[in-house]
Amino acid sequence: MDHGIVDVFAYQEALLIEAAFGIALLIMAWVGFRRWLEHKGRSSERLGDHMAERVAQFGRQMDQVDARLNAIEQGIRRNEGQAVAQLEAEGSTSLPDPTLARGDV
Repeated sequence: MDHGIVDVFAYQEALLIEAAFGIALLIMAWVGFRRWLEHKGRSSERLGDHMAERVAQFGRQMDQVDARLNAIEQGIRRNEGQAVAQLEAEGSTSLPDPTLARGDV
């Protein structure tokens, strides 16, 4: 097989073109990957901001619930004497015997 100088240069040109296309494809893939990473970073920052806002909102709601519970507890403590007197008046302070309720007599 006798290859002339033209065939050798044609082979080298083909390799050079393939290498240029390969490098171009790698560059495009790298640029796309970088853009995707930037997008993911921005969306994770937005998600973090949203979650921080939600946590603060739930914290405020828990403070309100805690304040209401404390107010209810204070009201019960103030009226505790009245509640005990009312229960004693009704006669419901003693619990029924559990053995009688099951029929184990």
